[in-house]
Amino acid sequence: MNAGRSLSRQLLRMGRAAGHGSADGRIRFVALTIATCVLAVTLTAVMAACATYQERTDRGAARTPVLRLHDGQAAEEAPLRIQLYLDDVHDRQVEVVYIEPMSPDAPLPPGVSRWPGPGEAVLSPSLAADGVGDRYGRVVGSILPEGLASPGERYAYARPADGTLTAEHALLATGFGSKDAGGFGDLATVRPLSVFLSLLIAMLGLPAGLFAVVATRLGAAGRDRRTALLGALGGAPRQLALLSTGEAAPALLLGVVLTAPVLGAALVTDLRIPFVGYVLAASDMRSHAWQLVLALIASPLLLAALVVVMHQWAGPGRSTRPRSAGRGRLVKVGAGLCPVFLGILSWSPTAFATQGATQTVVLVSLLGTVGALATVPAAIALLLSAAGRGVTELGRRLGWAGTLLAGRWTQGRPGYLSRLVAGVVIALGLLSVVQVYPSMHSASVQGALAMRERFGYSILTVQIPRGAEDRTGAWVEKLPPGAEVAVLDSTLGLANGAGEVKETQDGPVEVRQAVTVRGSCDALRGLGLACPTGQRTRDAPLSEARPALRALLPSSVAEVSVSRGPLAAGQGNMLVVYSPQGEALPLGTLKRDALSVLGPGALVEGVGQGWIGGAALLSSQLRWVTLLGVVGVGLVALAAALNCLAEVLRFARSIAPVSVVSGSRRVYATVAAWTLAVPLCVAAALGAVSAVWVTLPYTTPPRNGELPPQMLTASVATLCALAVLVAGLAALSAVRESRHWRPRHD
Repeated sequence: MNAGRSLSRQLLRMGRAAGHGSADGRIRFVALTIATCVLAVTLTAVMAACATYQERTDRGAARTPVLRLHDGQAAEEAPLRIQLYLDDVHDRQVEVVYIEPMSPDAPLPPGVSRWPGPGEAVLSPSLAADGVGDRYGRVVGSILPEGLASPGERYAYARPADGTLTAEHALLATGFGSKDAGGFGDLATVRPLSVFLSLLIAMLGLPAGLFAVVATRLGAAGRDRRTALLGALGGAPRQLALLSTGEAAPALLLGVVLTAPVLGAALVTDLRIPFVGYVLAASDMRSHAWQLVLALIASPLLLAALVVVMHQWAGPGRSTRPRSAGRGRLVKVGAGLCPVFLGILSWSPTAFATQGATQTVVLVSLLGTVGALATVPAAIALLLSAAGRGVTELGRRLGWAGTLLAGRWTQGRPGYLSRLVAGVVIALGLLSVVQVYPSMHSASVQGALAMRERFGYSILTVQIPRGAEDRTGAWVEKLPPGAEVAVLDSTLGLANGAGEVKETQDGPVEVRQAVTVRGSCDALRGLGLACPTGQRTRDAPLSEARPALRALLPSSVAEVSVSRGPLAAGQGNMLVVYSPQGEALPLGTLKRDALSVLGPGALVEGVGQGWIGGAALLSSQLRWVTLLGVVGVGLVALAAALNCLAEVLRFARSIAPVSVVSGSRRVYATVAAWTLAVPLCVAAALGAVSAVWVTLPYTTPPRNGELPPQMLTASVATLCALAVLVAGLAALSAVRESRHWRPRHD
């Protein structure tokens, strides 16, 4: 037993010494260290996402009102009356829960220490920091973290000043705490966990996996020879595993040490994620601390296992020269799966058109994207390896030593070629997805921003809540001087305006939208409509109206009825408040006055605010795609750079003796061109084709994403220029190495 332990320790020390003494030791040490950090961050990010979703859902369920009354309990006896109000602050959605306790012992919501008085409110810290002031009532406190889905959530509880929250117009609740989280606050706007994890795996997990494979195989030629030699001498797989582990262990441990402070910071304090602005709650991380620690520990263990697996074992009695047979087995499997994933990508547009963007279709589409990016390099490597035979034959026929040597070099080496081209293909694919995915929604975003740019807050719409029609006049009196107001009455019927055709028992009937604009003569003229005489109503083409009024109505409306009359608002009516001079109205003040006078449910918005709010929400969600995509592309580029650097050094050492035989150093340029420049350029061209294929689910109708050809062309040209640069550096390094080369016993 002691002898076994001693041998194990000795093998680990031998592996560590071999790592220090190898020619590529420094590059591989750096690569393995970075790979450990990247894998640790990826695994902990997955665990952090699961923890955040779980804790956020639990807090959401704890604050969800229980709307079912007890048996025999009348509506008037409900201890709580609740009305939800959606607002926007700086184009970000805010949810305000107007609540009226009907008894002193009514249960409090989580995170609230006491009931606010009439006309008072408690705000989340983020909402208070947005400067809303007393819009929802006099602020008397903050919502504690246990009452918020996330630290950055914009949420508020408010109590009406005049007790207008009647049982008829409110939700009746007995308390808080439901089995399932309701759609309150941030919980109503987040994507499902499965979708976020798929995005995380595609944008961060795939580059991390590529980095791990590249790091474990850097300088693999010498280790393969050593592994084959030890196997021929009778070394068991366990002993060879210890040797490989000892070589990689220092870098793996250093990677864990460098990553641990980041995890420690997340457990101690709330962290704001750069660019997206999401605040990661430290309390959520502490609730799942052991899962996060296990993820950190698992990263070096997984890399150590990969190091062992990626260096094949040659059993006793085999040659000490590493054999190519079986080395490309994994590459062949990947190339065989490539058509499957490309087929999924080809099917995705049809699925989106027929089934819509359901969760299943989205996940299958993401699976096709990840699978294609992972397997296309294997298919390209097999093509390049097969083309090596043609290069060999060309060199033999023409008598070109460099071409012959290069063909033999690439022939039957799909593993080397797949690692060489993987960075180019995956980088192009990720870059294309990052470019295309946000562009799917650019039309709506640009349209909303154009509306804001044109009208600003010079025209506002006001929705009058039910039961508050008689208080409309009191609110109108609070309008700033110079503001005009009109009533917009929109109903469905057989009236003016173009509409849609519906089938009825009596045949097809055109259902048109009847729109009536009512107000004083000054208000009507300010909207571009002529004032009718007396109490008459006249029909006017919508084209006569000001652009601001046309922006409020759907494109199907071609004509409106104009009526001169009082501002009495009826149910379903909407007030239009505008500045004839086109000046911005005080939106915050008008919202505050509307909520205090008209009560909960009074909605004051700018033109197109629904579009702008949706665009802002979508933009904040797409920031995750951009952030993860940029990080992923950076990791792929770094992995490709380290791999190319290692290949340049390996090429220089391996090819240095050739000039002694050939008598010319020009052979180095020829071999470098065929073994480095040509594969990388071919990979860039085929990678561009695969990038177009990978983005099919986003660029094919019904989706309208755009992949600019200029971006692909510039990317391919840049990659080809870098390929020529890498080949040139390799040739120069080989020339420099050949000057000092002497025969050795290797």
